[in-house]
Parts: sequence; structure tokens; C-alpha cells
Amino acid sequence: MVDGFAPNRAVLTAKDGIIRGLKTGGILLRVMIPIYLIVVFLKYTPAIPAMQRFLVPAMRVFSLPGDAAVPIVAGVFSDEYGVVAAMSGFDFTTAQITTIAMIVLCFHTIPLEAAIGRQIGFSPVKYTLYRLALAVLTGIFAGWLTGVMYGARGDAAVASATALTTDSFGTDIFMHAPWDPAWASYGAPSPWHIMADEMLWGSLSVVFSLARVIIPLMIVIEFMLAYRVVERFVPKLVWLRRVIGVSDDALLPLLIGLLMGVTYGAGTLMEINKRTPLSRRDFALIGIFLYACHGIIETTILFAVAGGSIFFVCFVRLLIAVLITAAAARLPRFKTQEENYFS
Repeated sequence: MVDGFAPNRAVLTAKDGIIRGLKTGGILLRVMIPIYLIVVFLKYTPAIPAMQRFLVPAMRVFSLPGDAAVPIVAGVFSDEYGVVAAMSGFDFTTAQITTIAMIVLCFHTIPLEAAIGRQIGFSPVKYTLYRLALAVLTGIFAGWLTGVMYGARGDAAVASATALTTDSFGTDIFMHAPWDPAWASYGAPSPWHIMADEMLWGSLSVVFSLARVIIPLMIVIEFMLAYRVVERFVPKLVWLRRVIGVSDDALLPLLIGLLMGVTYGAGTLMEINKRTPLSRRDFALIGIFLYACHGIIETTILFAVAGGSIFFVCFVRLLIAVLITAAAARLPRFKTQEENYFS
């Protein structure tokens, strides 16, 4: 145990954090960059618009207009900022924005987060199906309850498939692949050039965004482990640990993921597991919790600014995650998975 704050030890701890941050960031980037490039490519093909048109009738299940398919599909392949950008082109009500937010926060950035989850042992298929089912059930509940809380939605609630087949997005880069001769009519830069630029600068942005968070985060984790901050903090959260059924060692990655997102929670989980191997039970329950609710501070602010309900996006989502994880922890199969996850 370290009783004081020795300068030399602090320097070594920070150095270890930088090294581990670079290693962890490298592992995550090997997954993130290829997935990002694939998603960018798909944006320049008819695949995503076709999926949007296909989902228009399904929006009625969530008491949403057909236009809501646009931000929801955008969210499957992008992050929350992509969802807000997609919503900005439509006149959604507070109830509708809140319902869309609740759906996409359960089921978003699927290719990337599934690939990251696979790196730490989560089954991409199982957790994707879990997130899809959770998104559907949450969307139905949110659509009903926001309708009760905020009243009638008015004319905007009428489902409209025509909006998804017009120039709202159909005559931009989405409807024609780069090799389609129709591009010649635009008189704009080559679509290959546009796509290559987005891939290049977007990839650099991904690298920078991850590095500026993951390296400081790993330094903080090194100090927390070296000076036993977690051990001192855990007793205050014993009630949460008991409710959701995880061990003391699982609390740090769970809290990091809850506050900052799945990517950083996964990075923390990888590091913690090297120090103190976690059980299969912990890994499974962390996955169930974080895929239901993560990055809660940023997403709450983002969708509140966009016009959604803070109560739903923050508190209802957190409550859902706690209840689902607590229920899963009490299933017979989770009571027997105590061996090390990578044993």
C-alpha cells in the first residue's frame, strides 16, 4: 500500500498510464478504423436509404412518424451526434425526440461497438440481438409514456413514407454509388474524391478523439490502482454492487462505461482484467448494463439540447439498466459462471 504521494512513483505511474493507454488505444483502433471505413462506404451506396424506407411502417409501433426512420437508421451506423444531425432536418416534437433518443441509445453504432465488444469477449450476435430487443421494448414504452406525458403529437405524428423517397436525402450522396454514371450530372467533385476525403479525415478524427481520452483515462486508472482509490470508494457503492450482482473489481469499468461510453468502459475492462481477472459473470453483467445505458452525461446533455426529455434520457434509461442487470444477475446461469473469463 502506498501511504504518501512520492514524486518518483507518481512519474512512473503516469509513464505506465501513457504506455498502457497507447497499447489499449492501439487495440481499439485496429477494430474501430476498419469498421469506420466500411460505414463511410455504405453511406455512399443505396443500402442505408433502402433500409430507411423498409422501416417506415415499423415506426407506427413506437408512435412515431415515418420520418423517424432516418435518424434511427443513422444511429445504427453512427453515434449520437449523427442521430441529432439527422433529426435536425425534421420537425419532431419533444415526445418524438425523446422516443427516438431512447431507441437509438439502446441500439446505436452497432458495427463498431459489436466489434469492440468482441475484443473483450462479448458475443457480437447475442449482444446485438439483446440491444435490438431492448431498443424495441424501450421504444414502445417510451412512445406510449411520452404520449401520455406530453399529449397529442398533432399532424407531425402522421407516418409519411413519401418524405423518404424524395430529395430530402434521395438526390444527395446516398442514392447513387460512386461508380454510378448519375454522378456526372452533379458537376461536383468526384464521389470517389469526396468519399476518400471523408475516410481520411474521419479516420484521423477517430484516432485523435480516442487518444485524447484513452491516454488520460489510463493514467487516471493507474493512479487509482496505485493509490487504492477504488478500494476506498467501493464501500460507498456497495448497495449498487449488491443490486446488480457484480464484484467490487467490476465497479470501476462499469462506472467508466456508464459515465463515458462503451469504448472507454471496454478499455478500462481490458486493463482491470489484466490486474485482477474477472469472472464470466462480471463480464456478462457489465455488458448487459453498459449496452443498456452508457455515456450518460454526454448523451443526456446532447439530447436535452436537441429538445428531448432529461428525465427519460438520463433517469429512466439508468433505471432500466439497473433493473435488467439485477434481473439477469438472479438467473440460474449467472450464478454458476464464476471462473475467470479468459480461463
